[in-house]
Amino acid sequence: MKKLESLEQELKAMLNNIDRIKDFKKEYEAMKWQPCQSNEVGELKHRIVVLKQTLTRASKINTNQLFE
Repeated sequence: MKKLESLEQELKAMLNNIDRIKDFKKEYEAMKWQPCQSNEVGELKHRIVVLKQTLTRASKINTNQLFE
């Protein structure tokens, strides 16, 4: 089912983004200055919006549609 595959891809992308944010934080923890902006956090916000849209589409699935 296309909606479920899309949801799965978005969840994988979100987990990947979370891992990259953790790596980003570890990289800058040892430094004396902290960046005030990052592409990783901006992408996380974008992923959250896209995931919400994908969840809305996937929530309209019913059991009969799975077997079509």
